[in-house]
Formats: sequence, C-alpha cells, structure tokens
Amino acid sequence: MNNRPVSSRNRSLRPAFTLVEVLVVAAIIIVLAALVFLGTARVRKATDRTISMDNLRKLQIANGVYAADNGGTFVATFTQDSNGKTGGLWDRNPEFLDIYLGQLDQKTTGSQESRVSPKDLDPIAYKAKGNGYNTLKASYGMVSKENYRSGNKDVNSAYRIGELTSAPQTAAFVTAVNWLVQYGGRDSWDGVEGKVNAPRIAYRHNNKALVVYYDGHVGEISKEDMKELDRRGGKNNCFWKGRGGTP
Repeated sequence: MNNRPVSSRNRSLRPAFTLVEVLVVAAIIIVLAALVFLGTARVRKATDRTISMDNLRKLQIANGVYAADNGGTFVATFTQDSNGKTGGLWDRNPEFLDIYLGQLDQKTTGSQESRVSPKDLDPIAYKAKGNGYNTLKASYGMVSKENYRSGNKDVNSAYRIGELTSAPQTAAFVTAVNWLVQYGGRDSWDGVEGKVNAPRIAYRHNNKALVVYYDGHVGEISKEDMKELDRRGGKNNCFWKGRGGTP
C-alpha cells in the first residue's frame, strides 16, 4: 500500500473554484436575497392592509354605537354655525373619539386627539412621517352625506339609520389624506402623502383605497372601480348617497 505523502506539486493540481463558478454562486445568493426581500415586502404590505382595514371596521363600529346613543343619528362629518362656518369635524368629536379610542380614564389629561396612537392610523400614512401623520385625518376621511356645503346653507351632514336604504353600498370612511372625502376627490390621488388639506381618496394600498360601508363590512376600491361608479350614476350612486342612489 502506497502511503507516500501528497507532494506540494500534486496539491497544486487539485481543482479550485473558477471565476465562473464564483459568479454563479454570487448570482444565486443575490436571487435568494431578492426573493426573501420581496417576500418580506409582501408580508409587510399585507400586514399594513390588515391593520388599516381593522381600523376602518372599528371606526364604523364606533359610528354605530354613537348612533345608538344619539337617537339613531350617526356622527356628523362636520357641523356649521348660523354663518355657515364649518366646525365640529368627526375626527375631533369628543363623544365619537371616546367610543373609538376607549373611554377616557379620569386620571388621564389632554385632548382626545393626543390619545391617537400609531395603531389607530393607517400604517402607510404614518410611516411617511410627514406633517399631521399623527392625526386621524391624515389616514381616513369620512364621506359626507352632502357633497359639502353650498354657500351659507345649513347642511345636515349626518345620516340617520332610517335614511340608509343602501347601507351595504354606501361608504362611511375611506383611506384618505383629509377628514373629508368628496366626490370631486375620487380620482385626484397622485400618490403623495401629506396633503391633508385636500379632500381626496388615497389609493395607497396596492393602488386601491380601503373603505368601510355603513353595514360594517370593509372592502377596497380602485380608480377603475370609481369610473364604473361614474357610469352607474356618478355622485348619485349609492356609494356616495345613502338613499336614492344607483346600486
């Protein structure tokens, strides 16, 4: 039996990794890393969507409780004084926020707005870290009963339960960049967060907006879906109107 040690010359003849092999291994590692990143991104997007849908559902539950406590009238999108000045926005209504955020502890001080935490907001809007992202109005808007006001005319911007003949098709709250959602803001979303003075729908979840209807179920809607609603009645569609609208 030959037990002679391998000479240095023989060792140098052993095959080594070629440049092509190194590049192939590197490419495989890059592909695997990309797949992991894409998978993580999909999971993150799905989680953000789930959180936002849950918040919308809770908003409408709070709206239903509010109506039960107020003679069947849901929270008003806004109120107006005798001069037509807008005030009393839904996202600053103390009674409504007490229901949505939980009853205020007697030992707790501060405004209702200060009690809003990231878990109450749309994660995508909050992560943008722009001005106003710690408020509800930067995440969700309420669809007004009326398409805003006309001059100094008094506007009743709150539905009563009996008025909602199309509750499963009538939108209550939608992902938005302002407290108010208007028909005119249905297709003006440019993908830029932070324009909290613009009453536009935010299609921030995979190019879709999330919406909760008055019956409490949550769905999603795209700009293409909005075009279909326009073909089926425009602002008179039951998505925008609680009664007399086109389904």
